[in-house]
Amino acid sequence: MLTDKELLCSEWQAITGAAVSDDSLLMRDLVGADRTRKLRCFAAVEADFAGAATGITVDMIQADNSALTANVEVLGTTGAIAADLLGQRVLVDTPLPATTKPYFGFRFTPQGGSFTAGSITAGLTTGIETRSAERPRFETHGY
Repeated sequence: MLTDKELLCSEWQAITGAAVSDDSLLMRDLVGADRTRKLRCFAAVEADFAGAATGITVDMIQADNSALTANVEVLGTTGAIAADLLGQRVLVDTPLPATTKPYFGFRFTPQGGSFTAGSITAGLTTGIETRSAERPRFETHGY
């Protein structure tokens, strides 16, 4: 995955209870926020999750302030993702929805309890690398 530190909302953010991303993106000045750069939202597990929670919901949100607390609107959600919250699992990989408010970020909500460990990196990216299992093998294409 090709990431830019300036486009990250969360970097190895520990998630134990409901939380919004550590940072937000100011969309008004973001080149490509009009979707011409084909920006994608992503969220990936960095450190394995453990604890009583049975899953997590990741929401893509927009708000009127950088703390992501004023007039929050959900742009998209994963719904509850259960089990297998292990490192390097991609939870969100979707095109950037159209935004109308100045700030963009993520909201993370554990389901069925809280976590004792686990972290997520989330933000925007200009491309998602094809997983190695999905790449064509050179010997099958006559190379």
